[in-house]
Amino acid sequence: MSDSQAGPLVDAAVLGALLLDLYRFARELPLVDFQERVLERLAEALPFDSAWWGMSALDRELHSSFPFRVPQDFVDHLCGIRGQDLMADELMGNPGVSLNFDYAALHATPVFTAFVDRFDTRQALSTLLMNPDLNLTTFLSLYRRGPGSQPFSEAERQLKQMVMPHLWAAWSSNWIAQLAAAKAHSVSDRVSLAVADQKGLLHAAEPRFSELMQMEWPRWSGPELPTELRADLRLEGPRERHVLTTQLIPVRGLYLVEVRRRSALDRLTARERLIAEHFGSGKSYKEIAASLTVAPATVRAHLRAIYSKLKISDKTELAALL
Repeated sequence: MSDSQAGPLVDAAVLGALLLDLYRFARELPLVDFQERVLERLAEALPFDSAWWGMSALDRELHSSFPFRVPQDFVDHLCGIRGQDLMADELMGNPGVSLNFDYAALHATPVFTAFVDRFDTRQALSTLLMNPDLNLTTFLSLYRRGPGSQPFSEAERQLKQMVMPHLWAAWSSNWIAQLAAAKAHSVSDRVSLAVADQKGLLHAAEPRFSELMQMEWPRWSGPELPTELRADLRLEGPRERHVLTTQLIPVRGLYLVEVRRRSALDRLTARERLIAEHFGSGKSYKEIAASLTVAPATVRAHLRAIYSKLKISDKTELAALL
């Protein structure tokens, strides 16, 4: 293994072009595509076969995981030998430094030898960054597989070490851009958004997020989501609470957290909500019936149910609620 600090070997033009693309991706790509596209672009400047990108606590408990071109059992197996992971030991002792693990280093212990042989891993280049505010680490390991794989060079090690802080910054910026894009599609100031990891720890949030959360959980202060909300991490769809409607949407190992104040409209079924939106926008019974391929009488029956649930009596009140 080598982590020497030799003089600069990195091509400035390659580094500059890569960084420009990282920050462009942060602005333009949806969260669901960001990590994959970044790794594809990184592979153009620094060739590798597969990668693992994620976040973990200082005790190595995994918070976010994005395996790239490796089977899912790769992560499961690596987590299973968490206490005997020689790469993690080295990385935790050298935060911010890209470490080059060659074939001999990867076969230093019997447990790790069995792991890397199972997945045909011959070379690894890994970096770990500390986030002291949340006591989390962000890591990225690049792998080369197969008997003919070449060791990562010192120039490649330096390039990755230079890029890694920018990669972390671009990823964080992408979260904020995702929140802004999602917010742009909401016309209601009752909605606020945040990004959380698999353990319910917040990494980014809009300013009003805490205010809305405290309407439901007055003593909540973060950075962890409340216990009741963390219990919803594996559930699909919105959840009705006393004051809020909450929803956690999985995106590439993270969650987009949406919270909004409950509305009378939440009492409607999906079909009733759709008809209400059509009618409130000014469409007639016949127009709504034609667009939904139902009879006008069916539309009238739904509207009677809508008015009853919302305790309103005319289209003007419905339009105001919408």
